[in-house]
Amino acid sequence: MPQSAIKGNSVPSLHMPRWASRITLEITGVRVERLQAISYDDARAEGWGPMADDGKNPNPLDPKSWFLNLWSQINGPGSWNATPWVWVVEFKRIGDLTRRR
Repeated sequence: MPQSAIKGNSVPSLHMPRWASRITLEITGVRVERLQAISYDDARAEGWGPMADDGKNPNPLDPKSWFLNLWSQINGPGSWNATPWVWVVEFKRIGDLTRRR
């Protein structure tokens, strides 16, 4: 363990041992695609769900419509229509938090 952590100071995650991580991810895929090419399943994976409707989306039951609304809120008006190239990073969670505690 870094000495600064022992003294109670904050330590960047880059310098912490693996056993101290709260979550470990394995990258399973990386690709580049246009923003508007997002699939139904990828939009769902971004966090869409029955509780995700904030009342601002005209079609809350459609994950792509929900994601369009989310993207526009975060990145501003016109950002969806610009359809930039985006990185799609797929991952899976590995390990069990309860096992390490």
